[in-house]
Amino acid sequence: MVWQGGIGQIGRESEKYPWRMRSIAKAPDCLYYMGDIDILNQNHSIAVIGSRRVSQNGMALAYQIGYALGRRGINVVNGLALGCDTHALCGALAAGGKCVAVMPCGLEQIVPASNLSLAKRLLSNGGCLVSEYPPLAPAQRYQYVARDRLQSGISDGVLVIEASCDSGTMHTVRYAIRQGRHLACIDSHLVGEPTGNQWIAGLCGTHVMRDAGDLDCFLARIRSGAAYRQMVLDSPLICL
Repeated sequence: MVWQGGIGQIGRESEKYPWRMRSIAKAPDCLYYMGDIDILNQNHSIAVIGSRRVSQNGMALAYQIGYALGRRGINVVNGLALGCDTHALCGALAAGGKCVAVMPCGLEQIVPASNLSLAKRLLSNGGCLVSEYPPLAPAQRYQYVARDRLQSGISDGVLVIEASCDSGTMHTVRYAIRQGRHLACIDSHLVGEPTGNQWIAGLCGTHVMRDAGDLDCFLARIRSGAAYRQMVLDSPLICL
């Protein structure tokens, strides 16, 4: 089904439904999308995420990581938020890469509204917007957390640029762990707010990135199909 405005709808039985997401808990029965959703099944995808309030070095690293992934033909996935998300998407687009933004609302609206032009660039460059919410559904606070499970659910791995322990970024990290996704973060010494990165780096199986070579090692693990050790957290996510 295609809604007015170019919004498409697919169910779990569709061959277009992202195959990585079929196995996650509470996978949506249907998805709404704009753009080329086929890229999610054609290419590897990495969720590049981080805090909205980010240091200058974090901004530069997000852009560089996005650019490197775009050059390598890897989809860059995130929530189109300000800060790390925005800079990662801009880097990927500058490299001619494909991007996927997961929205917490109907796709006829873009949140934040200040990233409307970025969303248009994303679509014009062959990327897509996806949401589990139908057209006209407003963005509710709890839906931002719910959409975080989809950011990791449609991705092979999650890469955190910079985040504090109380950042919303950590919701996606927790989902990534539960979903058995590959997990990476920038070395905490390279960013301005290190507490979230420090906690992530202490998890078993996390790939800590200090230079471009570390990114290639992370991608090699994903391409080889090496299984990430799945850990289920039954208690609240606490950074020590």
